[in-house]
Amino acid sequence: MRSRRNNPLSIEVVNPIAVEIVTEEVLRGILVGRLRDRVGGMESLVDKCRSLIEPRAVYAFTRVVSIEGDEVTLESGHTLKSIVLGDVLTRGQEVALYVVTIGSRLEEEASRLGVSNVFEAFVLEKVGDYALSKASVQLRRLVENRLGVPVSGFGPGTGSGRLFGIEQQRVLFSILNPLKNIGVRLTSSCLMVPRKSVSGVFAATLNEYVACKYCPREGCERRSRPFAGEYVPIRFRNAD
Repeated sequence: MRSRRNNPLSIEVVNPIAVEIVTEEVLRGILVGRLRDRVGGMESLVDKCRSLIEPRAVYAFTRVVSIEGDEVTLESGHTLKSIVLGDVLTRGQEVALYVVTIGSRLEEEASRLGVSNVFEAFVLEKVGDYALSKASVQLRRLVENRLGVPVSGFGPGTGSGRLFGIEQQRVLFSILNPLKNIGVRLTSSCLMVPRKSVSGVFAATLNEYVACKYCPREGCERRSRPFAGEYVPIRFRNAD
């Protein structure tokens, strides 16, 4: 991939990201059925998690130089291959590439507890998911303040997976160097370590894009929208 050395990418690190862990919110997402009888123990676990979470992010703004089918070439010289990005982005548009994590300490503790106390490990995992979501929202707001408009989020491997393949993680990581900047590495199968990490592209879109709408996986507890079927490109929607 070529790089435009006369126009270096400005990479920013946010460390730490201010994340407020609201005990009541966390418990609402965990307390179901018989678990409600254990609320006292969970409150102390949530308190413990606060010291184990290290939210941080690396991100960079760049512009779209050209779009050819599902190939989006960025001002940095890199190319992202994505059906949905190729469909919703426009030439000259400014976008933000990012990786967010809460670090490894909480998941290491959850793994340790999992040997002797599955329940406590479960609670730590849930708090980690909550904290990562909060950290992602904070970064999203930062990006929206910079761009002056609401944005949609696009994550490699989300939705049906074919819309923005998980292998595109390699492009984001080659640009942002998360291992050096926030301690997140990529495995050979394009999974992030620590696990409580997310990556993607924030961009303004004509209509909000929500990956859950195009994910057919059943029983997903993280689903935010009902499955709407296969993604239909804008050019076909506008023809109706």
